[in-house]
Amino acid sequence: MDATASQSLQTAAPAPGAGLSLRLRPYRGPVDHPAMVRVIGEVRAHNGQADLGTVAEMDNHYAHLERADLPRDCALVELEGQVVAYGRASWEETIMGDHEVACILNIDPAARGIGVERLLFRHALARSEEIVDAFDPERTTRIVTFVGGRDDGLRGVVEEAGFRRVREGGQLVRPTLDDIPDIPLPYGFEIRPIGPDDAAMHRRVFDAAGRAFAQSYGEQAQTEGQYAEFLGQPSFDPTLWRVAFHGDDIAGQILNFMAEPEPDGSRMGWTESISVQPEFRRRGLARALLAESLRTVRDAGATQAALGVDMQNPNQAQALYESLGFTVVSTTSDYQLGPFQAGKRPALVPEAWR
Repeated sequence: MDATASQSLQTAAPAPGAGLSLRLRPYRGPVDHPAMVRVIGEVRAHNGQADLGTVAEMDNHYAHLERADLPRDCALVELEGQVVAYGRASWEETIMGDHEVACILNIDPAARGIGVERLLFRHALARSEEIVDAFDPERTTRIVTFVGGRDDGLRGVVEEAGFRRVREGGQLVRPTLDDIPDIPLPYGFEIRPIGPDDAAMHRRVFDAAGRAFAQSYGEQAQTEGQYAEFLGQPSFDPTLWRVAFHGDDIAGQILNFMAEPEPDGSRMGWTESISVQPEFRRRGLARALLAESLRTVRDAGATQAALGVDMQNPNQAQALYESLGFTVVSTTSDYQLGPFQAGKRPALVPEAWR
């Protein structure tokens, strides 16, 4: 970012309330991550989510954002010198070849209702306009953002900007790991261990997930940067994965991992990235893999288990998870503006906000 742009960003935010010192400033790199993780932890706790995030996870994620000019795309809001919010505009190519710009907004619940929501969203939308200007004019574009189930103030600002709710996601938790049912694998399938140093198999598993999710809502085209991020996750532990084979083919998989222990001794086991290849669906494979995954994380020290779900999943995923003892603890709404047809430049920032 050049000096003029940086100065503009830092001075573009008049304080919305008397006596408040509110400032929008550019992202400064990993030095900002501890403050950003504190904010996202407050947001997630407010919404009832089980994962509050860690600095190591954010370091890994931000190091692998391939289509981001972070000093321009990402901004933080300071109130009386303390970071209370951050957001960014970043884009991806969907598996269908269209463009999707995501406005990521995280605002400490303690700092809401004083204008932070609109200030941060205005920056993300203005940057999104610049990003869209550089797109291939032959590609359709949509702008998306996400609002936690209890974030009513942010929801109002998002809807004021013309976004409409298009999807709902949920986080589910199994509060205990007692009474895990014994569900055998369907005939012809077997679970094979994946070694921590088996790089070829790690790639096969990553690619298999991409194929399984290819028709899923909003699925992004896989990139080498995403694969590097996958390998760099602090919780990466292939010994916990449960991968089912049919002959030499990967038929289904759950890439389990463990959260860090809590001060009270509890520990979450994540049974995530649940997928079955299209040709092997409707045989009970996902159910058997999930039961085995619950035993896996229990044996690794977990006291409860969690996962995320698209609540409009056409394969009835939520019903499957609930039948195995999971319950919804939080929801997140996907909001969308567009899609905009190829060659159309959207005006994203509402006129009243300019």
